[in-house]
Amino acid sequence: MSFIPITTPVSEIINKHTVNGVFVEDRLEQNVISPDVFQKAKEDVEQRLKVKVKFGKCSSVLVHQLTRHSLQIFEKFGNEIHHYHFPTMLDIIELVDQGHKMNVRPFNKNGTLAGLKHIHHNSNTFIAQNMVNCWKEKYGKNDEVSFQNRLLEEIFTGLLNDFPKEIAQKKSLTVLLTKILYESKFRKPQKQTGEWIVFAQKDNVNYYLCLATHNECKDFTDQVVYERIKPCLAEFPEIKNNFGGQI
Repeated sequence: MSFIPITTPVSEIINKHTVNGVFVEDRLEQNVISPDVFQKAKEDVEQRLKVKVKFGKCSSVLVHQLTRHSLQIFEKFGNEIHHYHFPTMLDIIELVDQGHKMNVRPFNKNGTLAGLKHIHHNSNTFIAQNMVNCWKEKYGKNDEVSFQNRLLEEIFTGLLNDFPKEIAQKKSLTVLLTKILYESKFRKPQKQTGEWIVFAQKDNVNYYLCLATHNECKDFTDQVVYERIKPCLAEFPEIKNNFGGQI
C-alpha cells in the first residue's frame, strides 16, 4: 500500500473540524463567587496591571472583565460565551504598552467607535483562523492540494517506521494538522488574529478600555461596545474629544 493522496484542501479540513471554543450559556452559572473573593481577585488584578502597564492606563471596566477571567468566570459577548487565559491577556497588554509590534487595527473611521483601536489576542475562538492563515503562508503560491500531499507523503513515509501502512495513512493528516496548530501558536504577535482589547490613544498614552469580540459587533453593531465603554469617560474625560464617533 502506497500513500493515498487527500483531495480535500487542508484549509477546508481545518475549518470543518476545529472546535472554536464557543461555550454554552449554562456554563455562566457554574461558578458562584462571593463578593469578598471577587474583591480580592480584583485587587490582585490591579496590582498585576501596575507591574505590567508602566505607561498606559486601564479602565475599571477592563479590570472588572479581567477579574472575571482570572477567576474563570465565563463572560457573555453578544450571543457567545467566552473565557480567556488571564496571564496571556496581561502579557499582550504589556507588550502593547512597551511598544512592541502587535496586530493593532483602528475601528471604522465613519463608525460609532471611530478614533478607537483594538488589539487582536489569540483567543480560542480563532484557533481555526490562525491555523488557516499559518497554512496559507506555508503553501504560498503553490497549489494547495499538491503541496499538502507532498508533505503528507513525507509524513506517511516517516510513520512507516513505527506503524503499519493503514495506520500510517490515517495518522498522516493528524500529524500535519498538529504541526500547523503548533506553528500557528508561535507566529509573530502582529500576525495573530483573535478577539479584541479596545483602547484609545492620547498624547502617546494608551487607555485600555475593555474586551470585545468580532461577532458581537457583527450581530449587534458597534453600539454594544460603545455602551460598554461609556463608563470609561468618567474615569478618563481627557480622551472624550479623541473620538470621531458619537462619544
